[in-house]
Amino acid sequence: MAGRYLTDMAAVLRDAGCRVEERVGWQTRARSSGGFADGRPWCIMWHHTASRPNTSALANVAYIVSGSPIAPVANLYLHSDGVFHVCAAGATNTNGVGGPTPVSKGTVPVNQMNTHAISIEAGNDGTGELWPQVQIDAYFKGSNALAAAYGLKPSDICSHNAYTPGRKIDPATANAVQGPWKPRSVNTSGSWSVEDMRTEATKRAATITPPTPGDDDVQVRLLILTDSDAQFLAQTDNEGQALYVTWAGPGSPEVDKAVAAHRAEAQRKRHKFEQSGDIAGLFPCVRVGELPYGDSKHNWTGSEFWTQSG
Repeated sequence: MAGRYLTDMAAVLRDAGCRVEERVGWQTRARSSGGFADGRPWCIMWHHTASRPNTSALANVAYIVSGSPIAPVANLYLHSDGVFHVCAAGATNTNGVGGPTPVSKGTVPVNQMNTHAISIEAGNDGTGELWPQVQIDAYFKGSNALAAAYGLKPSDICSHNAYTPGRKIDPATANAVQGPWKPRSVNTSGSWSVEDMRTEATKRAATITPPTPGDDDVQVRLLILTDSDAQFLAQTDNEGQALYVTWAGPGSPEVDKAVAAHRAEAQRKRHKFEQSGDIAGLFPCVRVGELPYGDSKHNWTGSEFWTQSG
């Protein structure tokens, strides 16, 4: 078991709010070279399985873990329901020949991505099978959690197609991606633009700075919407009218900490903290920070707010 084995991967994903299943033996599973060298991994590689549409999670995992002639194929398998299956803690074999690939820690040499990257295989045939939004959201959330845990930037991701263009197309196809994020297609196979992937990962990883409490006549409340999956930290006046609002998930560990801190401050001041409302009540508000994403009830455009600050 030479090298570094990422035996905390399951915990990292769970702490980020991902749903996780662990496959037996994953903590000691790796390619013949073993674990990662010191200072690695440098990159997170995104793939699709190219398995038949609606292939079960267990069938795909079995192939990744032991069924493939190059097993273990990947560190993680991401099913269409958004559940991560943890398959291997050491280096794996899915990336093959390609590169070189520049990332924030240096340049991955030609044909060396297997020893430099965490590899994620997502269940999809790559020829038009739909990518459910729950799977897309999990891809970004899990990738960003791993990047943060192992000292990488959110943009330290690469698609198989970008690593070895002309040989591999994954992930694809762009026009089958469900939800508000729409990657551009870079070829006739519909491969996702890796630049779009990196931009979106960086956006989703951006630290959300909640509004800071003002004096006693400006309170911070948690505005929970009844007609959306989103909630907001809101500066309100004494009548409860929101003034400045910042999206507060749910689902982000950083936001959960901010919410807990403001909840404690409200309790100390004996202020009401949670307040229900609806989207229409946001129109007079200034939005601070990013738009909500991953909302199954409402497709946010920014028109719900009076304006944006910062």
